[in-house]
Amino acid sequence: MKLFAIFHIACLSLGLSVLPLSGHAQKPVKKTVKYTVQMGETVLGIAHRHKTTLDHLLSLNPGLQPDYVQSGQVINVPFVPGGAEPAPTMAQRVAAQKAAAEVAKQKAEQPAVAYKEVEVKPQISQPKLTYKEYKVKKKDTAYSLAKANNITVDELMAANPEMKQEGYQLKKGVILRIPVKKVVKAPQYAGLTSIRVAVILPLVGNNVENERSVEFYRGLLMGINEMKQKGMHFDVSAYNEPAPEHSVAQIMAEATALKPDVIIGPLYPSHFTDVTAVSNKQTKVVVPFSSKVPQVDYRPEVFVVNTPAQYEKSLAVDLFMKNFKKQTQLILLHSASGNKRSFVEELQQRASSAGYAITSLAQSSTAQQVSLALSGKKKGAFILVPDDDNAETMKRMLATISTLQQSLPEAQFSLLGYDAWLRQADSQEKLKMHSVDTYVMTSNFYYPYTVAAKNFQEQYTQSFQAPLVDCNPRMAPLGYDLARGFFGGLATYGRDFNTQNPVEGSIAAQPMLQTELRFITVGTGGGYVCRSMWLIHFKKDMSIVKISAQ
Repeated sequence: MKLFAIFHIACLSLGLSVLPLSGHAQKPVKKTVKYTVQMGETVLGIAHRHKTTLDHLLSLNPGLQPDYVQSGQVINVPFVPGGAEPAPTMAQRVAAQKAAAEVAKQKAEQPAVAYKEVEVKPQISQPKLTYKEYKVKKKDTAYSLAKANNITVDELMAANPEMKQEGYQLKKGVILRIPVKKVVKAPQYAGLTSIRVAVILPLVGNNVENERSVEFYRGLLMGINEMKQKGMHFDVSAYNEPAPEHSVAQIMAEATALKPDVIIGPLYPSHFTDVTAVSNKQTKVVVPFSSKVPQVDYRPEVFVVNTPAQYEKSLAVDLFMKNFKKQTQLILLHSASGNKRSFVEELQQRASSAGYAITSLAQSSTAQQVSLALSGKKKGAFILVPDDDNAETMKRMLATISTLQQSLPEAQFSLLGYDAWLRQADSQEKLKMHSVDTYVMTSNFYYPYTVAAKNFQEQYTQSFQAPLVDCNPRMAPLGYDLARGFFGGLATYGRDFNTQNPVEGSIAAQPMLQTELRFITVGTGGGYVCRSMWLIHFKKDMSIVKISAQ
């Protein structure tokens, strides 16, 4: 429970080449074996059968490409006790080759589009208009009145519709309404140039929570170091959070004595009350992992990064309705116990009130049954929305839409899925997600093949000699985004930072790798929860578009 005062000195001054206590979180090296690639296999499929991740398999084989491997090529794979899953049969390989050929054909016909992010910008408020009365004088003209009042002739005529009538003449003595623009000045913020940070996480040990906390801390330091290069100053103190049954009183006494601007942590719910109790205008408390933090309801300077489920649902519905207009007809697929049932029910209620065309069917409906239900409306855009995110539902939906696209070529079908699908889908299923035009709702999305992600991973590996932990969300990118988004908010807005959209060009306006650090208040007297929500579009041209509601 001591203060690790050397942490920030070593990591920030030495270019993040050293992280104290990092040895405590290193996983033992796993045994590997040689594997000969069979015809039709993919790198992702090989990783799946050997019970590992794509990132881990690539780390075992430097130079191996994630989307290409040759039959007969010998690669390193993790040893699987009892043996790995069998390689695909000849029939399965032939099917894979046909699918690959179809994808290649699509690429040739429609050139691939580079990965890009699309962000829905908030509308800029216009100046408020009031009006004054003016008695027309001799020699006044519409142009002279407009110029004298800093308005346009069109604005003058809009306020006085009679001026638009044919043959109208401006006469002495006539009373006109003159628009008066009241320009609302943007608030002025005093950003912080120096930020004191206290990190309270279980950084010592060999458990999963220790490993993830260390990786998060490393990503946090990488983001801080990047901001230091832009002129910011940081004083970072790290504390090892004890086991849940032990008190954090001594740690809190030491941490608060340093008067931190931000406390990051804790991890364990049993420590939430003690840590959040010190939150005030001068000290914000940011809980990075848990989505269930009761103290956020009554502590005004507590920030919850992991979006709670009840907010996630509303954010997802909002994002859906912003991006799918009334021209898109909804096909809602219901089951008895779908784990996304509440989302689909709220979507149905909101969309119905807004005038969307909705068809409700059983989730077990076949493509033929869906087609029959659409009798008379077989043209236009349709999107299928299941109420479950399990793997079997995903596979059934992909097959159903594929059949519908063949049987109803005049219609445009899309599919809405969930973040679990991003982890469940193998390489062939991800190809199908592209072919059927799939949208995936998720509160965080890390795509490792962007330039920014590749640069981040390279820097992380060089600095800490370790790959990223395979979990969702990714811990290091989360820490990195938190440093740039939250600390960037403090650098832009100072202690007034809470829910603002970032000022264009400010440190806080940088694109995030995984999570958008924008917050909404939980209500009067309460704190803030993250409103990160993405719509990931797997387009038919094989591009991936990330759409944000921010």
